[in-house]
Amino acid sequence: MKKGFSLVELLISLIVISCITAAFTPIITKKFSSGVFGGSSGSNGWSDECKDISNDCKLCFRDECVMCNLDCTIDGQYKDTPSCKCLPCTDKFGSNCTLCQSDKCESCLDGSYLDNGNCVDCKSKFEHCTKCDKNECKTCETNYKLDNGKCVPDCTKFFNENCTTCDELTCKTCKPNYDLVGNDCIANCPTKFGENCITCSDTACTACSGNYILNNGNCTTCSAKFGSACTSCTASACTACSGNYILSNGSCTTCSAKFGSACTSCTASACTACSGNYILSNGSCTTCSAKFGSACTSCTASACTACNNGYALKNGICQNCSSLFSHCTNCTTYTCTACASGYTLNSGTCTSCPDGYAMSNSYGYCVTCSVLHGPGCSSCITSKCTGCEFGYSLATGGGPQGDYYYCQPNF
Repeated sequence: MKKGFSLVELLISLIVISCITAAFTPIITKKFSSGVFGGSSGSNGWSDECKDISNDCKLCFRDECVMCNLDCTIDGQYKDTPSCKCLPCTDKFGSNCTLCQSDKCESCLDGSYLDNGNCVDCKSKFEHCTKCDKNECKTCETNYKLDNGKCVPDCTKFFNENCTTCDELTCKTCKPNYDLVGNDCIANCPTKFGENCITCSDTACTACSGNYILNNGNCTTCSAKFGSACTSCTASACTACSGNYILSNGSCTTCSAKFGSACTSCTASACTACSGNYILSNGSCTTCSAKFGSACTSCTASACTACNNGYALKNGICQNCSSLFSHCTNCTTYTCTACASGYTLNSGTCTSCPDGYAMSNSYGYCVTCSVLHGPGCSSCITSKCTGCEFGYSLATGGGPQGDYYYCQPNF
């Protein structure tokens, strides 16, 4: 069975239908019923019995509807007269058509544009375009950007934020102060942060050459950050010092500043050498007099080695001559060398004693007469008492050494 009709037949049919409908509706009805136009049993193909096509078809030619009593009110559909049905626009005009008439599409999905009643995919005209009209692209795919109505690669997405021109495969140029290395834009660190900066970010140097260290995103020397004596360091502390400087809590300091002015050499924890008359004592410098007494004028760390006049060394300590030898004013360790007024030296001891004293052969120095010859004796010589205190009288006695004199009470 024929599914269509020729253009001539269609034109004739439309003219006839229009004329019939406009002016001769009663006649048409009558003639159809009498079979002039064929009716249900007409032989020329026209009929008003079209229920086999659709209940909404009012006039058909052969098996195609020519007139429908049908309204297609749902968006995205159109009235198809030959079938007398509401059909999707996408069936006739493609998947991008959202609104249409029977002969043309009137609206398209994003990603396509309307051209002579048809939807054309944006990407077929504008590469990487996701929304457009027939003249220019409006939006682009991810990693692309608009440039004069076309989509071009967004170099910052394909490569890095410092790439300024590129294609999809190659970065071609970089921002000022950045060098193109392969497809990467690398900051020209010496230009941005000084000749000693070897790696950096956009905002700061991240590594320095040689003896330079980072300091707040810039390169500096150890001496600039931690003082002129610092020869090696990390970012947070000095690690080595020059000359007579030592490390102390990450900084360089002198031995004298840390351990006192007399310290000439030291480690980080103790003084190791002292100047002048100072000696080491428990890692610090001290004077001989402070360690071994005021009479000590020279010493080692463990003993005094020289004393002021009037003192003599004994067991590494200065002792007063008068404590070593009675009435002695100057001495050596073993011998008195000078006596107090009224006394004379005799083989290293004082032989002349003041009134009320006499030399004791037992003690080897002057003692009081009362000690030497007994209570009440007020004047004497070594061998005997020669005078008594008030209330005592001089008496004599005998013994192995001959006669002696002593004082006895008057009662």
